[in-house]
Amino acid sequence: MFLAQLDLFTSPKFQDQWLTTTLWFLVVIWLATLGGCVGSFLTVVWDRRGTDRGIVFPPSQCDECGHSIRWYHNIPIVGWLFLRGHCHDCGAPVPIKHLLAEIFFAGLFIAAGILSPWL
Repeated sequence: MFLAQLDLFTSPKFQDQWLTTTLWFLVVIWLATLGGCVGSFLTVVWDRRGTDRGIVFPPSQCDECGHSIRWYHNIPIVGWLFLRGHCHDCGAPVPIKHLLAEIFFAGLFIAAGILSPWL
């Protein structure tokens, strides 16, 4: 009985299906990450338009206390959720528009990737 179940997991059909599912999962994660990064960048561009600050420099900082945002707090979607939408240093709220833009672009990239004829 056990050997019959073991043969199921070692069969080429199961391995092919598992590999295909895993690759699709990784592609979706990659597309979501890329889309979240684009959404994060576009909110920075939107916030800094019309100011004397550049798009890349100075690095991201809290609007209230001016403290630089740590790199691991600047990860799209995850950073905002980890901090519960507040600055790590002063506790000031981070606008939800950042999270929504990152989620929107992550979803947009996933949809475009899944609907594309190349995948």
